[in-house]
Parts: sequence; C-alpha cells; structure tokens
Amino acid sequence: MLHEDSLSTPNAARKLLCLLACSVIVCLVFACGMFFAAVFNHEISQLRRQMNAAMYEAQAYINSRELLLEHISRDVTHSAYTVRADPIPRGFQDRQAHFVLGDSSSPMRLTLAVEDLQELEDRRMNLIYVAYAGEHLKAWRLVGPSAKAAAVPPGVMALLAQTGTEREELHVRWLSDPADLQSRQYLFSRVELEGNKGWLGAEIFAADISAAFNSTSAGHYLLLDQQHRIVLGSSVSASLVEALRQVWDHDNFAFVGAGWFPSHVALLKHLGSSNWSLIYYVDLPQLLLPLLPQLFICALLLIIGGLFVWWLYWRINQRVIEPAQQRLVALVENESFLRVMIQTLPMAVCVLRRRDASVVMENRLANTWLGGGEARKLWSLEWLERTFEQGDDGGFIEIKTASGMHLYLCYTAARYKDEEVLCCAFSDISARKHTEEALAEAKRLSDAANEAKTLFLATMSHEIRTPLYGVLGTLELLGRTALDHQQAGYLRAIERSSSTLLQLISDVLDVSKIEAGQLGLELTEFSPTELALNSVQAYAAAARAKGVQLYACCDAKLPERMIGDAVRIRQILNNLLSNAVKFTDNGRIVMRVWAEEGLKAEPIRLYWQVVDTGIGISREVQEHLFDPFYQVSGQARMAGGTGLGLSICKRLCDLMQGQLRVVSDTGLGSSFLLELPMQPVTQQPVERKLRATQVWVHTPVRELSESICGWINRWGARAQILSPEQTFDEDARAILMELRFSSAERKPFPSWKGLRVVVSDLGGDHPRQENNEWHIGRFNLLGIHETIGRAQGLQGVSSNSVIDESREEALGLRVLVVEDNPINQLILRDQLVSLGCDVDMVSDGKRALRRWQEGVFDVVLTDVNMPNMSGYELASTLRQMGCNTPIIGASANAMNNESERCLEAGMDMFLLKPLELQTLRYSLSRLPNESTACAYTKS
Repeated sequence: MLHEDSLSTPNAARKLLCLLACSVIVCLVFACGMFFAAVFNHEISQLRRQMNAAMYEAQAYINSRELLLEHISRDVTHSAYTVRADPIPRGFQDRQAHFVLGDSSSPMRLTLAVEDLQELEDRRMNLIYVAYAGEHLKAWRLVGPSAKAAAVPPGVMALLAQTGTEREELHVRWLSDPADLQSRQYLFSRVELEGNKGWLGAEIFAADISAAFNSTSAGHYLLLDQQHRIVLGSSVSASLVEALRQVWDHDNFAFVGAGWFPSHVALLKHLGSSNWSLIYYVDLPQLLLPLLPQLFICALLLIIGGLFVWWLYWRINQRVIEPAQQRLVALVENESFLRVMIQTLPMAVCVLRRRDASVVMENRLANTWLGGGEARKLWSLEWLERTFEQGDDGGFIEIKTASGMHLYLCYTAARYKDEEVLCCAFSDISARKHTEEALAEAKRLSDAANEAKTLFLATMSHEIRTPLYGVLGTLELLGRTALDHQQAGYLRAIERSSSTLLQLISDVLDVSKIEAGQLGLELTEFSPTELALNSVQAYAAAARAKGVQLYACCDAKLPERMIGDAVRIRQILNNLLSNAVKFTDNGRIVMRVWAEEGLKAEPIRLYWQVVDTGIGISREVQEHLFDPFYQVSGQARMAGGTGLGLSICKRLCDLMQGQLRVVSDTGLGSSFLLELPMQPVTQQPVERKLRATQVWVHTPVRELSESICGWINRWGARAQILSPEQTFDEDARAILMELRFSSAERKPFPSWKGLRVVVSDLGGDHPRQENNEWHIGRFNLLGIHETIGRAQGLQGVSSNSVIDESREEALGLRVLVVEDNPINQLILRDQLVSLGCDVDMVSDGKRALRRWQEGVFDVVLTDVNMPNMSGYELASTLRQMGCNTPIIGASANAMNNESERCLEAGMDMFLLKPLELQTLRYSLSRLPNESTACAYTKS
C-alpha cells in the first residue's frame, strides 16, 4: 500500500492545496499590507512635506530675526560725543537714530536707520542692551513699545552673565527665563569694542513665536532650548516629553514612542545659532484616523478574499481530493485484494512483458505448474510465439507442460504499469484430457459396435429381403392369375403379412441409419398437393372398409412445386395416416395442407395436419409417444406394429429442421401437425385456365366443398357451393360437380339436366364420359382440373405438372439379367416377361461379360453382391469396354453407401429389393435412350 506521506497520494495533494490556499491568503494579507503601507507612506510623506514646510517657515522666522540682530549689532560704534537717548521721532530729516548703549557716559553708540526701526516694529521686537554696571548686569531698553515697561527677567540676566564668563566668538544666542518660558524670549548678540563689552538683544514675545511656529497641517510643535527644556509648545505633558526624548539630539524625522509601538510622528530641526530645537509632531492615532475607511475596506476585502480562498480549498478538497483519495484507497484495496485473489485462485495466472516475454507477475500455482529456469523457457517457446502473435485479439490454446500436464491457456493483451503485457490464465485440464481420451476410446468402441450392429442389420436386411423378394414377387405374380374368392382372400392375407414384415425390416433399418448418421436427405422438386393426395389415396381402401370418411383439404394458395425430400415426407404422412386408420373405427380422418410465407430471407413454412376422430391419446402417454419401440398399453395387440413409426417420424422431422406436434385426449381423437421449412421453385409451371363459367360444387362435407371451390376459382372458373335445399337457375354452360365417398350414395339433385362431373373412388385416373356425366378419381386434383375443362368443351386442358400415366402396354426391351439367386431369377424373369420384355438370364458377372454384345441388349439389370464378379466390377468393366447401355443395380442392402457405390461404379440407377412390378415398370420406362446412354452420372 502507498505510504500516507507519499507525494503521489491525495493527502499530499491536500497539503499542497492547503499550502497554496495559505499562500494566497498570505499574499492577500501582504497585498492589503502593501496597500495600507502605501497609503500610510503617502500620508506620512504628505505630513513630512507639511512639517518641512512649517519647519522652513519657523527656521526662516528665527533666521530673519538673528540676521536682523546681527545686522543691528554691526552698527554699534565707539564715539566720544553725546547723543540723545530717545529715539528720533517720525519725520526726522537725516532718517537715522542714535542710541547710547549703557549709561550716558558709555562711549558705545548705536546708529539705526529708519528701515531698521521699521523692521523691528514690524517684527514686534524690542531692542535692549545689557552690560555690567559695576558687578551686576543692567539692561537698558532701546526700541520697542515696551521699552520702558517690564524689566529683563533675572533668569535671563543670570544666563547671560554665565555666558559672559565663557570665551566665545561673537554670535547670536537665544535665551529664555527658566521661571517664565511662556511669556518672552530673548535673542542676544555679543558686542565688544575697545574694551567695552555688552550684549545687544531683542525681546520677542512668546505669543508671536507661537503664532509663527503653530501650523495646523504640520501638527503640534515644541521648542527646546540647549538644555532640552521646553521653551514653547502647543501641548506639553510628561508622557509627551518622555516620548520625544529620543529625537532631541539630532535632526531627523522619526516615529517615536515610549512603548513597543510608536505613538507619534516627529520632525526635529536645530534652529538658530543657539542650537535650539524645534519639533513638529503628530499623534499616530490621529494620523491613522483618516485612513480608517480605507483600512476597513481593505480588511473587509481581505476577509472576503480569505474566506473565498478557504471555501475554494474546502470545495476542491470535498469534490476532488476526497473522492480521489477514496478512489485511490479503493484502488489500492482492490489491487491488494486482486493480488490475494490471484494467489488463491485454483488456476495459474501470470503476466508476461511483451517486449522480452519476461514474467511481470505470477501466482504460486503458475510457478508450480510452469516451473522455472531454462526448462521452462524451452517448453514454453512454442506457445509463447503463438500467443504473442495473436495477443491483441486474445485467444485460447491447449498446451502440454514438460511434466506432462495438459493446460488450457486463455490469453489477452493489456497494459500494466505503462507497459504492453500479455495476461495468461492456465487451467488444469489433465483430468478432462484423460476423460476425453477415455471418451474417445469409448466412442471408438461404440462406433465399432454401432458399425458392427449396422453391418449386422444390413446383412440381416439383405438376407431377409432376398427370400422376401421371392415371396412378394411370387404373390404379386400370383395375384395376376385367375383365383377364386377364397384364394384371393388368402393371397391378400399373405401380402399384408409380408408387407408388415417388410415394413418392420425397413423401420429397424431406418432406426439404425439414424443412429449411425447415415440417413440423409435427397432434395427434389415435388408437388405438395399431389404428395398429400397420393398419401391419402393409399389408405382410402382401408378407411372405406372400416366405414371411415378419409379426405384431404389442400389450400388453394399452395405453391405448385416446392423443393424438399418428398420420400421422407411421404414416409411421415403414411405413418400418421396409417395410425389414424388403425385407431379410428368411425367418423372421419382429414388431412389439411396449407402454407405460411415468412420474411424475405426466411423459407415458406409448410403444414400437414392429420386429424382423426379415433380413441385419442392421454396426456401421460403423449410424453413417451415418440420414444423408440414405445406402444400405448392395451393398443399393441389391437393395432400391431413395432412402435418405431412415430419415433422415426420425429427424427426425420428434426433432420428436416421441422416440428411434429400432437394434440389429443382420450375419446376425443388426435391431431398431428407436421411443420417443415420449404423453398419454393423459382419458376412455377403455368396453369391452363378454365372458362369463367359457373361450377356448382356439392360434397358431403362443407370443408371439402370450400377447398374444391378454392381450387376451381384458382383455375379461372366461378365455383359456388350447392346445398340440397338450395334452388338454382339452370344454365346451359353451368356444371354440377359432385363428390361421392362411396358408390352406394344416392344421386343428388336428380332434376339437374346439365353436365355433371362425378368425383368418386371408382372414377379412375383419367376423365371418362358417360352420356352427360364425366367421371374422375377422388384423389386426382389435376384430373379434376382436366375433367372440368373437357366438360366446358376445352381440349388438351391439363397442368404442366407431370402426371404419371403408366400404361399397361409392353415395354419391348431386351434385358440382360445378372442374378445369382435361383428364386430371384424366376421372379425377375416372370416380372420382366409380364412387362413385355425379352429376358436373357445369367448367374454371375463373368458370364454376363461373355454374353454381353453391343447392340443386342437395351438394358443390363444386375445384382450388386454376387460371387466371382460383383455387380460393381461388372459395371466398371462394361464402362471400360465402352458400353453405353444403361445399367441398373439391384440389392437387398438398404444402406446409403450402397447407392453411392453403384453410381460411382458407372450404373445409371439403383433399385432396392424386393422389387414391385410398378417400380420395375417405372424404372425401365425412364431409362436414357441410346443417344444419351453415355451421359450417365455418378452422383
């Protein structure tokens, strides 16, 4: 897990963010401080300028008076004559005034011009002279409004006397009375001529100095003497004196105060030649008072900015850093959990670096299964190359380790720690491999056993069919002879038993073919209506014997031709009809056929439904109805059979990707629905249309009437159902078509005088006219179409579909028969002779080669399994000799590969024994003629 103080963790980011927020707040404080400092410095600078201006005025005030006193002091002379001590009145002629400095006997004289006197008056300065009179100093007032008034204070005289004891150059000196600093100030300049010395002074009122020094813009002021005693001041207190003590010594501008923080801003200058000090000062709170609004706004902005920065820090921390920290903690926990899971998985997991196939990470099981060191590199080289070639898409392979383990590898590309890696997961399939090997061996043994069983069944089928052919063939030939009624009954019983035995053999062989996977489909063109009607016709006699109505209703919208395995469909329909006839003692059996079109890309769904009114099937029995050899309890003896029919039907239906469903209940009959996907023929045959005349239809069943009407309307006529109670208008062109289930039915509509088309079991396969009645068979839909057309006066009306019109005329063929079984030889000879053929019989293939000559025989009919030379070898040899004569192979072996072998050997046709007479006639009548005999096919 990452350390908490690591710079890559959100905690470090939070600290950095906090530091940034504090830095921003400090910057805000610093900015506010800079702003306040700038404003404060501006105020201080402005105050300093004002103080300097006031100080300049004060210094000018002092300097002007010192210069005036110095100027007057230069006018002091030493003279022997006496002058008047009073000042010269205004308007004197010589514009000068002469003054005696001291008593009347003093030789010191002062001469002043009127301008000097005027300037003294303007500056409100009283001119005095101080000198020793004996041992004490005495002051004489010379000029000023108070010249004869107040005397010079003793304190000033004492200071002046003290100054006189010191040797000093002539200069101006300021003095003040220590006892009265606030009333008058004195400015003295030393006068010394020819042994006489004294001080010429100017008396200045403190109020004039205070008025000159006082400045509202520069603040308060203090005037200090040389001993730092306060001479004058706008406000004086002990604390103020203590606060300003630090600026008394030097000229400077400073912040002063007795405590930690300054309380005043002061400017000090030494003025005049006496080095007196003038201080201008302002209380710092008083200076800051005008700055309070700006300071408040600045502080408010600082608080708002600080709060915003801190809110922003909190917001980012809550919305970004906290979730990131939670995700990081979850990620670290997930990574730790995944590492634990990978280590505890019951499969080997490793991560390989793609650039060098080195191991980045693996669990203990991977290290155990895959091993390590050079041995691992050697055996893993092959699968590593395969996985790295296809690693981007991932895949699955099976590998075998050096220790013999079978592993199933699932791999895919990924990125880990900024590198391309390959994630591999190994599952131990050694047990499955052993199981597969065991299953393969068991399958091989099962296939061998199944093959042996199939071979046994084929052999048994061949061995049984061979003598059975003799039985059935003899019975068929016997039936063509003259027999009495009792003999004919015995013959039909033997034929039924033999047919049952043949069906049993065929069913068992079909089950064996299905289990062996040898039962395939042969897709051909066929007519759904013909197939349905032919199947129903095959069981019409049996149904009629039991008094059960059997008919078919085909939808008039059915396609004329479709593609499918008609043989297998017929097998299913025959089985369903056979069961219906067996288990129905009264009522009716109906076969319905219709089609439903799907989407463009989907095939047409064709439906065959066989419905009966028999004994029905319970719901419990329906679950096992399609199981092999299953028979309903109590019905096996009544119906006979082996219980294989429905099982074979179900498997054939699944093979054709269809469905076979049953709906039944005890005592209510049964309904079997066969649904198959079919492809229609691209080009359907064009039907010849009937005339658009009225055709009245009458049948015992309305459903059958509606079906026939649909077909008649499809052919172009106008069909309408006619009931016995209905009245009709006679029309010379109208036709009455009636359907009869038996010849015993009375003739309907005896008053009908027009043409009739009678459809019955005795009608035959071709239209037959008797007076004004036309007769046709009940199960010949194309014959009905032709009969109605002939009744309408049309000639040659027939469908383009092929109608099997097998004639009983002689074939006139010369046949070379190759058969090794003596009984089969006799049967084949008699069958061919009855068909009008000339037969030459031999017992094996070698004799057939010696007997065969080009142009003598029209066809060669050979058994395929014979001693000395088989039928395959005979056909191959004849083809190699250039024989173009059609060759027909016959065998009792009903396996699929038998017909394929015959076609590959060069035969034109394969027939399955036992051979029926009609089958033999049909095959011989459709053989290629001599001009096309060489164009036989092998598949």
